[in-house]
Amino acid sequence: MSNVEDELALRDLMARYVDAVNRYDEQAWIATWAEDGVWDLLGTPVEGRDAILGMWQQMMATFEYALLFPNSCHFEFEGDSAAGHWYLHEYTRDGEGNASAILSRYNDTYVRQQGQWLFKRRAYQFIYNGPPDFSGAFTRPG
Repeated sequence: MSNVEDELALRDLMARYVDAVNRYDEQAWIATWAEDGVWDLLGTPVEGRDAILGMWQQMMATFEYALLFPNSCHFEFEGDSAAGHWYLHEYTRDGEGNASAILSRYNDTYVRQQGQWLFKRRAYQFIYNGPPDFSGAFTRPG
C-alpha cells in the first residue's frame, strides 16, 4: 500500500470514529481501536478495548449530545505503524443544558493489523473548552 492509500485509510478510520461518536454507536466506535489500544483522555490513560469502551460509555452518558467535526491532520508512516495528529471542533450539551464549544487535538499512533488501520494510542488534549462564543481561555497544543 502506498502512503496515499495509507493516508486515505487513516482519514477513513477517523471518519468512522467521528461518525460513531455523533451517532452514539459504541460498537462502531470501539471497532476503530486495536485490542491493546490506549486512550489517554486528558491525562487519564486506559488500556485495552474493554476499559476504553467503559470510559467512553461513562463520558458519553454525561452528554445530551456531542458532535465532533475533524479538520486538519498530519501523518508519518513507518511500515505497519504510523503517527499523526488531528484537530477537531466539538460541540456538546450536558444533561443540565450547559453548552460548550471545544477545540481539541488528538496525538495518535496507529497500527495496521490484518490489512486494517486501527488506533493504537490516542492522547486527547483541549485547546479550548468553554462558552460557544469562545470567550474562555485557550491553550497552545503540544
